[in-house]
Amino acid sequence: MELYLCEKPSQAKDLANVLGVKNRGEGFLHDGQGKTITWAYGHLLEMCMPDDYDEKYKSWSLDTLPIAPDSWRQKVRKAAYKQYKVVEGLLKQAGTVYIATDYDREGEAIARSLLDRVRYSGPVKRVCLTALDDTSIRKALANIRDGKDTMPLYYAAMARQRADWLIGMNISRLYTVLTRQIGFDQTLHVGRVITPTVALVCQRDLEIQNFKPSPFWTLEAGISVQNGQFAASWVPPEECSDEQGRCINKTYAEQVAAQVKGAQAIISKAETKAGKESAPLPFDLTSLQQYASKRWGYTAQQVLDAAQALYETHKATTYPRTDCRYLPESQREDIPDILQSMILSDQNVSGLVAGADPNRSSRAFNDKKVTAHHAIIPTPARTNIQAMSEVEFNLYDAIRRFYIAQFYSAFEFNRTSIEVTCGNHLFAAKGKMPLKQGWKVLFNSDSESSPADEGETDDATKEQSSLPRVNQGEPALILDSSLQDKMTRPPAHFTESSLLSAMENIARFVTEEKFRQILKDTAGLGTPATRAGIIQGAVDKGYFKRQKKVLLATEKAHALVSVLPAAVKSPGMTAAWEQELEKIAAGEGNMTTFMAHISKWICGLVDQLKQNAGELTQDGGVLARAFSGAKAPAHQCFACGGTLKRIKGSKGFFWGCQNPPCRKTFPDNRGKPQDPSKAKEPPKNAPKCPECDSPMLRRKGKPKDGKKASSFWGCSNYPNCKGTKPIKSRRKQPALDS
Repeated sequence: MELYLCEKPSQAKDLANVLGVKNRGEGFLHDGQGKTITWAYGHLLEMCMPDDYDEKYKSWSLDTLPIAPDSWRQKVRKAAYKQYKVVEGLLKQAGTVYIATDYDREGEAIARSLLDRVRYSGPVKRVCLTALDDTSIRKALANIRDGKDTMPLYYAAMARQRADWLIGMNISRLYTVLTRQIGFDQTLHVGRVITPTVALVCQRDLEIQNFKPSPFWTLEAGISVQNGQFAASWVPPEECSDEQGRCINKTYAEQVAAQVKGAQAIISKAETKAGKESAPLPFDLTSLQQYASKRWGYTAQQVLDAAQALYETHKATTYPRTDCRYLPESQREDIPDILQSMILSDQNVSGLVAGADPNRSSRAFNDKKVTAHHAIIPTPARTNIQAMSEVEFNLYDAIRRFYIAQFYSAFEFNRTSIEVTCGNHLFAAKGKMPLKQGWKVLFNSDSESSPADEGETDDATKEQSSLPRVNQGEPALILDSSLQDKMTRPPAHFTESSLLSAMENIARFVTEEKFRQILKDTAGLGTPATRAGIIQGAVDKGYFKRQKKVLLATEKAHALVSVLPAAVKSPGMTAAWEQELEKIAAGEGNMTTFMAHISKWICGLVDQLKQNAGELTQDGGVLARAFSGAKAPAHQCFACGGTLKRIKGSKGFFWGCQNPPCRKTFPDNRGKPQDPSKAKEPPKNAPKCPECDSPMLRRKGKPKDGKKASSFWGCSNYPNCKGTKPIKSRRKQPALDS
């Protein structure tokens, strides 16, 4: 039997349509002739918890630390047991297994961990899916790889899981136990990636808090020449400027302002050069998250969820969890079909597509720069944009415009630089005159093609849209001068966009010389697929709070970061580990060696901290001082009025009453306990969620493009599960659930 193992039911259904497999069994599809397709629900297996290894670990105590399993074990997730038994039975019958999960570390681990548990020893092939439309699936089936080629991805995934487990189980327990001794009754989550990320935000917040503004002065002058007038900025001499070239001598600035007003000057430099700006590359996941954060204020997790829906549900775009913004040369043959499908999907883009030249050379097509997955682009499949949510459509629209832009000419302009000399004083002006819009016609403004966070623009000489024609040596007159008092500003708070950028390019934030020497410029914290979850996890665990677009560290975060050893919160250490994981994934590193190093380091660190436990927990000691102001807001039990505590269970967060006679629990709703009197029951005819099998609620989307809002099915387990399904029937539906 040929067995195809997919990551999710929706993926299996798409594969079955192409393979012609139509017969349905319990947890699988088959053709009756030896071809079977089954699926997981993400990870069917999970890492065993410490108490699965030994009962003594049920109680959190310093005496049982460190924890380092000699032999690693996994267990079947309770919610996935039924499907696991289906997969197990099919694997025992399989002659050849085709892994058809997502083509990345985690996708490989989902499948390989099942093969290992069942001890499957037959042939393994890899279907490298990059999109779930029919054309892309056929391509993947025509280019099946030998399973040996992708084994390193599995080793890298296992190494990451185990390293994260060692740090999380040991350091989290250690500091939670220590802080409970000083009266802080919350679980402290310490992780390989989340903790350095939290430390980054804490450091930035402290820099802003401790920032001391200092004054500087700018001088603008109105210049008159034969062909018109323009504004120019004074360039102060070095002896009265700071490191950024800002004047810090008020008296001198006032003297210059008085001297130049109404004075004769000369054009000492007049230079115009033609310039071109190529279209921005198609998105990878991080750049799409940054773009959406700046333009619409979407969170990284919102973007990841919507991009995943565009890939899985709508078949509108290719695989989203990519770190590459380039396309293989082989993709050129798909250009006409992709452009045509966009018109069939939405007539509103027909004019934009008509202006595209499919034969135009684009820098995006470059085999040398393509990694395991190429950039996110539209698929050749016709898609129903009416079934998309507002977030999904906005992302789809951006993705398709950035793709169409590859087949437009460059934006052409003239860049002019003028310098004006008045005695010993120098003024400068810059201009940028558009000549040919090229790809920019696809966007209404620069804020659409290249949105910016608030505060990203600086006070440097700004480019003017037009400058009069001048010649070097031409006389000029300074009509007026305007002196302005300004203050230096602290660095901006992190937004999701700027934090994603920092995580992606962490080498810029590493201060330890030993790490700076070994880290590549591209080294990062986490991966494109995990960064959204890391940021959202920091919010859920009470380390970050959102204030509009800004991310701020909480008192709890500052307290924890202030007491952790430098190595645990070091972005350099974590990025170095991620670099080693990338080597393992590429077949250049060894998982066993990596894990031996991590295990030895963790155990040594825990033993050292245990020796200092008495000093850390004494009255008025380091921990007591750090956590004195880090108390969580109180929520009252809806049943008895007691105190509720937010707890993470196997299916996500919930709230539990701390009053022993009550002990009632309540669902978590975006970080707060959900009032049971306001909860809605799913209607009787509600379908099951394609992601977690929970019943769904009928919800209403937001109006789009002047059209009425459409309804859709949303998972009742939201926000822990964000599964959606379109409502296909037009017949009368049950009342909307909020």
